[in-house]
Amino acid sequence: MSPDNPSPDTETPDGTPREVEPSGDSHARSRSGLPPRSTAPRKRRNPRRTLIETAGPDPDSPLAEVRLTIGVIAGTHGVNGELKLKVLTDHPEHIPTLEHVYLGVSETPTRLLGARPHGDQMLIHLDGINTPEEGKKLGGLKVRIAATDAKPLDPDEYFIYQLIGLEARTETGNVLGTVTDLIETGAHDVLVISASATPDLLVPNHPSFVVEIAPERNLIVIRPPVYQS
Repeated sequence: MSPDNPSPDTETPDGTPREVEPSGDSHARSRSGLPPRSTAPRKRRNPRRTLIETAGPDPDSPLAEVRLTIGVIAGTHGVNGELKLKVLTDHPEHIPTLEHVYLGVSETPTRLLGARPHGDQMLIHLDGINTPEEGKKLGGLKVRIAATDAKPLDPDEYFIYQLIGLEARTETGNVLGTVTDLIETGAHDVLVISASATPDLLVPNHPSFVVEIAPERNLIVIRPPVYQS
Protein backbone atom coordinates (compact mmCIF):
# COMPACT_ATOMS: atom_id res chain seq x y z
CA MET A 1 0.00 0.00 0.00
CA SER A 2 1.13 3.45 -0.57
CA PRO A 3 0.68 6.35 1.79
CA ASP A 4 -1.22 9.49 0.85
CA ASN A 5 -1.40 12.50 3.15
CA PRO A 6 -3.79 13.66 1.95
CA SER A 7 -2.92 12.37 -1.51
CA PRO A 8 0.82 11.70 -2.02
CA ASP A 9 1.67 8.05 -2.59
CA THR A 10 4.43 5.68 -1.67
CA GLU A 11 4.52 3.39 -4.68
CA THR A 12 6.26 2.45 -7.87
CA PRO A 13 5.71 4.58 -11.00
CA ASP A 14 2.87 2.28 -12.05
CA GLY A 15 1.23 2.66 -8.68
CA THR A 16 2.49 -0.56 -7.10
CA PRO A 17 3.07 -0.33 -3.36
CA ARG A 18 5.87 -2.14 -1.69
CA GLU A 19 5.87 -3.91 1.57
CA VAL A 20 8.86 -2.06 2.77
CA GLU A 21 5.51 1.81 -0.62
CA PRO A 22 5.91 1.88 0.95
CA SER A 23 3.54 -1.83 0.07
CA GLY A 24 1.73 -3.98 -0.12
CA ASP A 25 0.91 -2.32 3.01
CA SER A 26 4.25 -0.65 2.35
CA HIS A 27 6.19 -2.45 5.06
CA ALA A 28 9.96 -2.35 5.20
CA ARG A 29 11.41 -5.54 6.54
CA SER A 30 14.75 -5.36 8.30
CA ARG A 31 15.00 -9.14 7.91
CA SER A 32 14.49 -9.63 4.19
CA GLY A 33 16.46 -9.52 0.97
CA LEU A 34 19.44 -11.15 -0.69
CA PRO A 35 23.13 -10.29 -1.14
CA PRO A 36 23.82 -7.48 -3.60
CA ARG A 37 23.87 -8.11 -7.31
CA SER A 38 25.95 -5.01 -8.04
CA THR A 39 29.70 -5.31 -8.35
CA ALA A 40 30.46 -1.75 -7.25
CA PRO A 41 28.71 1.32 -5.88
CA ARG A 42 27.11 3.20 -8.74
CA LYS A 43 24.90 6.09 -9.61
CA ARG A 44 21.29 5.26 -10.47
CA ARG A 45 20.43 4.77 -14.11
CA ASN A 46 16.66 4.69 -14.34
CA PRO A 47 16.08 1.96 -11.75
CA ARG A 48 12.58 0.86 -10.87
CA ARG A 49 11.71 2.98 -7.88
CA THR A 50 9.20 2.91 -5.08
CA LEU A 51 9.31 6.30 -3.47
CA ILE A 52 11.47 8.91 -5.10
CA GLU A 53 8.86 9.81 -7.74
CA THR A 54 6.27 10.76 -5.14
CA ALA A 55 6.05 13.06 -2.14
CA GLY A 56 4.89 10.67 0.57
CA PRO A 57 3.89 11.68 4.09
CA ASP A 58 6.24 12.92 6.74
CA PRO A 59 7.91 9.92 8.43
CA ASP A 60 6.59 11.17 11.76
CA SER A 61 2.97 11.24 10.56
CA PRO A 62 0.59 9.39 12.90
CA LEU A 63 -0.63 6.17 11.29
CA ALA A 64 -4.25 7.31 11.58
CA GLU A 65 -3.44 10.23 9.25
CA VAL A 66 -1.59 8.15 6.64
CA ARG A 67 -3.44 6.65 3.68
CA LEU A 68 -2.13 3.51 1.98
CA THR A 69 -3.14 2.63 -1.57
CA ILE A 70 -4.31 -0.99 -1.83
CA GLY A 71 -5.46 -0.90 -5.45
CA VAL A 72 -6.86 0.93 -8.43
CA ILE A 73 -10.38 0.49 -9.81
CA ALA A 74 -9.88 -1.19 -13.17
CA GLY A 75 -13.47 -1.60 -14.39
CA THR A 76 -16.81 -3.13 -13.58
CA HIS A 77 -17.98 -6.74 -13.28
CA GLY A 78 -21.48 -8.04 -13.78
CA VAL A 79 -24.67 -6.06 -13.41
CA ASN A 80 -24.81 -5.45 -9.65
CA GLY A 81 -22.10 -2.80 -9.30
CA GLU A 82 -19.12 -4.97 -8.45
CA LEU A 83 -15.80 -3.36 -9.34
CA LYS A 84 -12.55 -4.88 -10.55
CA LEU A 85 -9.67 -3.87 -8.32
CA LYS A 86 -6.09 -3.99 -9.60
CA VAL A 87 -4.40 -5.10 -6.40
CA LEU A 88 -1.45 -3.03 -5.20
CA THR A 89 -0.82 -4.63 -1.84
CA ASP A 90 1.29 -7.53 -0.70
CA HIS A 91 -1.63 -8.80 1.37
CA PRO A 92 -4.76 -9.04 -0.83
CA GLU A 93 -6.19 -11.58 1.60
CA HIS A 94 -6.50 -8.72 4.10
CA ILE A 95 -8.86 -6.71 1.87
CA PRO A 96 -12.07 -8.66 2.74
CA THR A 97 -11.50 -7.85 6.42
CA LEU A 98 -11.73 -4.09 5.81
CA GLU A 99 -14.88 -2.21 6.76
CA HIS A 100 -14.34 0.95 4.75
CA VAL A 101 -11.97 2.49 2.21
CA TYR A 102 -11.19 5.93 0.76
CA LEU A 103 -11.65 6.65 -2.93
CA GLY A 104 -9.16 8.84 -4.77
CA VAL A 105 -8.10 11.80 -2.63
CA SER A 106 -11.36 11.85 -0.69
CA GLU A 107 -11.10 11.78 3.09
CA THR A 108 -14.69 10.57 3.39
CA PRO A 109 -14.80 6.82 4.07
CA THR A 110 -16.86 4.53 1.84
CA ARG A 111 -18.20 1.25 3.25
CA LEU A 112 -16.73 -1.88 1.73
CA LEU A 113 -19.63 -4.33 1.49
CA GLY A 114 -17.64 -7.22 0.11
CA ALA A 115 -14.44 -8.37 -1.60
CA ARG A 116 -13.47 -11.63 -3.29
CA PRO A 117 -10.59 -12.89 -5.43
CA HIS A 118 -10.97 -12.79 -9.21
CA GLY A 119 -7.88 -14.07 -11.01
CA ASP A 120 -5.05 -11.66 -10.27
CA GLN A 121 -7.56 -9.00 -9.23
CA MET A 122 -10.19 -8.56 -6.54
CA LEU A 123 -13.88 -7.89 -7.01
CA ILE A 124 -15.17 -5.34 -4.53
CA HIS A 125 -18.63 -4.03 -3.76
CA LEU A 126 -18.85 -0.49 -2.42
CA ASP A 127 -21.78 1.07 -0.65
CA GLY A 128 -23.84 3.14 -3.08
CA ILE A 129 -22.52 1.47 -6.22
CA ASN A 130 -25.22 -0.85 -7.53
CA THR A 131 -25.00 -0.65 -11.32
CA PRO A 132 -22.23 -0.83 -13.94
CA GLU A 133 -23.04 2.75 -14.92
CA GLU A 134 -22.31 3.96 -11.39
CA GLY A 135 -19.16 1.87 -11.25
CA LYS A 136 -17.76 3.22 -14.52
CA LYS A 137 -17.60 6.69 -12.98
CA LEU A 138 -15.00 5.40 -10.51
CA GLY A 139 -12.64 3.90 -13.10
CA GLY A 140 -8.99 4.70 -12.43
CA LEU A 141 -9.50 5.87 -8.85
CA LYS A 142 -7.07 4.68 -6.22
CA VAL A 143 -8.60 2.78 -3.32
CA ARG A 144 -6.92 3.68 -0.06
CA ILE A 145 -7.13 2.70 3.59
CA ALA A 146 -5.93 4.24 6.83
CA ALA A 147 -2.57 2.84 7.88
CA THR A 148 -4.21 1.80 11.14
CA ASP A 149 -6.42 -0.57 9.12
CA ALA A 150 -3.49 -2.25 7.40
CA LYS A 151 -2.31 -5.71 8.34
CA PRO A 152 -0.33 -5.25 11.57
CA LEU A 153 3.41 -4.93 11.19
CA ASP A 154 5.79 -7.44 12.69
CA PRO A 155 8.20 -6.07 15.29
CA ASP A 156 11.01 -5.76 12.72
CA GLU A 157 8.87 -4.17 9.99
CA TYR A 158 8.29 -0.52 9.08
CA PHE A 159 6.29 1.30 6.49
CA ILE A 160 8.47 2.39 3.58
CA TYR A 161 7.77 6.07 4.10
CA GLN A 162 9.22 5.81 7.60
CA LEU A 163 12.65 5.03 6.13
CA ILE A 164 12.92 7.95 3.73
CA GLY A 165 14.97 10.72 5.30
CA LEU A 166 16.65 8.56 7.93
CA GLU A 167 20.31 9.35 8.56
CA ALA A 168 22.46 6.35 7.65
CA ARG A 169 25.44 5.66 9.88
CA THR A 170 27.93 2.84 10.19
CA GLU A 171 28.21 0.77 13.36
CA THR A 172 31.09 3.02 14.41
CA GLY A 173 29.03 6.16 13.94
CA ASN A 174 30.34 7.45 10.62
CA VAL A 175 27.65 9.27 8.62
CA LEU A 176 27.05 7.69 5.20
CA GLY A 177 24.25 9.96 4.05
CA THR A 178 20.46 9.93 3.98
CA VAL A 179 18.02 7.31 2.77
CA THR A 180 16.46 8.90 -0.32
CA ASP A 181 14.84 5.99 -2.13
CA LEU A 182 14.05 2.31 -2.10
CA ILE A 183 14.42 0.28 -5.28
CA GLU A 184 12.39 -2.84 -5.97
CA THR A 185 14.62 -5.42 -7.63
CA GLY A 186 12.43 -8.51 -7.50
CA ALA A 187 13.29 -10.80 -4.61
CA HIS A 188 14.48 -8.01 -2.33
CA ASP A 189 14.60 -4.25 -1.91
CA VAL A 190 17.63 -2.00 -2.06
CA LEU A 191 18.02 1.15 0.01
CA VAL A 192 19.49 4.17 -1.76
CA ILE A 193 21.71 6.23 0.52
CA SER A 194 22.69 9.62 -0.87
CA ALA A 195 25.44 12.03 0.18
CA SER A 196 26.31 15.30 -1.50
CA ALA A 197 29.93 14.48 -2.34
CA THR A 198 29.77 10.79 -3.28
CA PRO A 199 27.76 8.54 -5.61
CA ASP A 200 24.66 6.91 -4.20
CA LEU A 201 25.35 3.87 -2.05
CA LEU A 202 23.05 0.91 -2.75
CA VAL A 203 22.47 -1.30 0.27
CA PRO A 204 20.33 -4.47 0.21
CA ASN A 205 17.62 -4.49 2.88
CA HIS A 206 19.08 -7.58 4.52
CA PRO A 207 20.30 -8.14 8.09
CA SER A 208 23.84 -8.63 6.78
CA PHE A 209 23.85 -4.94 5.84
CA VAL A 210 20.97 -3.29 7.73
CA VAL A 211 21.90 -3.60 11.38
CA GLU A 212 19.24 -1.39 12.93
CA ILE A 213 16.24 0.65 11.83
CA ALA A 214 15.16 3.30 14.33
CA PRO A 215 12.76 5.89 12.84
CA GLU A 216 12.10 7.24 16.33
CA ARG A 217 15.78 8.33 16.39
CA ASN A 218 15.91 9.28 12.70
CA LEU A 219 18.58 6.61 12.32
CA ILE A 220 19.40 3.55 10.26
CA VAL A 221 22.62 1.67 11.02
CA ILE A 222 24.31 0.21 7.96
CA ARG A 223 27.11 -2.26 7.45
CA PRO A 224 28.25 -1.15 3.96
CA PRO A 225 28.67 -3.93 1.40
CA VAL A 226 32.25 -4.77 0.42
CA TYR A 227 32.36 -5.02 -3.36
CA GLN A 228 34.80 -7.06 -5.37
CA SER A 229 36.78 -5.20 -8.04
